[in-house]
Amino acid sequence: MPLIVMCGVPASGKTTRAIALKNELEAYLAATPQPPQPRAGQPAPPQISPNVTLLNEESLGIDKHTAYSSPHEEKKARGTLISAVERHLSTSTITICDSLNYIKGFRYQLYCIARALGTPQCTVYCITPHDSSTESLAYAPGVKAELTSRFEEPDSRNRWDAPLYTLLHEDPTPLADIVAAIVDRAPRAPNLSTVVKPLTETNYLHEMDRATTEVVDAVYSAQTRAGGVPGKCKLPCSAVPVDLPGRVVGLPELRRLRRQFTLLNKHHTQLDVAKVRDSFVEYLNTNM
Repeated sequence: MPLIVMCGVPASGKTTRAIALKNELEAYLAATPQPPQPRAGQPAPPQISPNVTLLNEESLGIDKHTAYSSPHEEKKARGTLISAVERHLSTSTITICDSLNYIKGFRYQLYCIARALGTPQCTVYCITPHDSSTESLAYAPGVKAELTSRFEEPDSRNRWDAPLYTLLHEDPTPLADIVAAIVDRAPRAPNLSTVVKPLTETNYLHEMDRATTEVVDAVYSAQTRAGGVPGKCKLPCSAVPVDLPGRVVGLPELRRLRRQFTLLNKHHTQLDVAKVRDSFVEYLNTNM
């Protein structure tokens, strides 16, 4: 069943909201009768578990004091969280990912996992006045300020953030809307970046490495020719144009994004190398 992505600055009430949402969803699911068994020859409807899985730093044994103290520790914490989502997310159980989820690229990764599995997802954005978000002792003062300054606010126009529910601390949980959006709604079809196929080529990783390297070189050359001017630019190696940002993206950043894309897609076989290139350009357009 669906993935619910909690989002917000430190100490904005995400965990309190996530626990309340978990309890409300479990009560709703327990009171909802399971669909009847199909007749012979008809496909069986999905059986929904009444138990909702809540994943956060506390449940995974991650210490917030150290997890966000350095980029290295933060990367490890995000890796632990996304691995837990991959393990627990299924077509029969609702999973709530309760963390900062403040980087849009990380929310995009969660979106890809849900879409590859063929299950809907939504984002719950918890907002609170700045002065009231300073009361928690879970983060060191300097760390909280740093995380807040780097927070990338979700946008309902982004497919990985939609549907988006923005809630103040005193707002009631829009349970009916969330249920309609993620339980009653059919999932979107997987796209080129997220569809999972059986691995049938032993040299897939080699081909993906070669294809993504071509894209990195082409993007770097394109932005050099553009002279830092933002806009869409056609690449010789891809049918998808690249959206050049209003800044120069250096080779180290492009290579880092290439490594992230490779890790995300190393088990996703796309036999057409052109599709790998197109998927990587889409990923760059989302994360540059």
